[in-house]
Amino acid sequence: MKIRNILLLACVTMGTVLASCEYDNYEAPSRLFSGQLKCDGENFPYDSNRDLFRFLQSGFGKVDGGTGMRVDDDGHYQQLLFNDDYKLTLVNQQLPFEIPELGIFKAGIGYDSIAYHIQSDVVKDFEVKPFYKISNLNAELSGNKIVATFDVTKMTNTVKEPPRIKRTYIYLSTSKLVNSNIKCQKLTLISATDPTTLQASIPLAEYRKKQYYPNNFRTYAFYRVAIELDGIPDYYLFSEVKKIENLPVE
Repeated sequence: MKIRNILLLACVTMGTVLASCEYDNYEAPSRLFSGQLKCDGENFPYDSNRDLFRFLQSGFGKVDGGTGMRVDDDGHYQQLLFNDDYKLTLVNQQLPFEIPELGIFKAGIGYDSIAYHIQSDVVKDFEVKPFYKISNLNAELSGNKIVATFDVTKMTNTVKEPPRIKRTYIYLSTSKLVNSNIKCQKLTLISATDPTTLQASIPLAEYRKKQYYPNNFRTYAFYRVAIELDGIPDYYLFSEVKKIENLPVE
């Protein structure tokens, strides 16, 4: 009886090993889908901490949850895919901008999708129409605070009416990677209905806190501002990343 049990266990183990080997021998995705978010011919700044695109793939009797495609702070994106059929869409959330090729957000439905039959690399740019444009960003040290001033322009070429601006944010980083995941940040509530110039400020002492950046004696900081729109709490409109220098150490 014991010998029979040992043989049975050996067969089961061998079957598992063979199945694992078969699974491991599948080819890795090798087709590159890449592109750039654009706005009026320029790269569109984005929050690299937030998902944007989803690739949906049907097969094997199910529909998967989708494959995300990372977008960096400059609006560039890329993702490796298999030779297969996909549908490209956006995250199922309201965004502070529109991408006309993917329609507008519909509650409970999401966005439209584009079908792709992937057999080779794909380069595809998407035009973005933000509800507001951020421009003329500049930051200065005023007393013990870093104060960023910037202009906002309410756009008129979107399908939906732009919501009002609810908050501004400023982020400080020791590197060029600056997104909403940065802990060194401050927000400011906005009371004006249609402001054209906004400010966002943060005490320099925040940049020196050890819980953010240990042993930070840098005389510079990379910074970025963002605006939050009413009814869109998770996705903001971001500026480009800029650098402020000549910061006092003490």
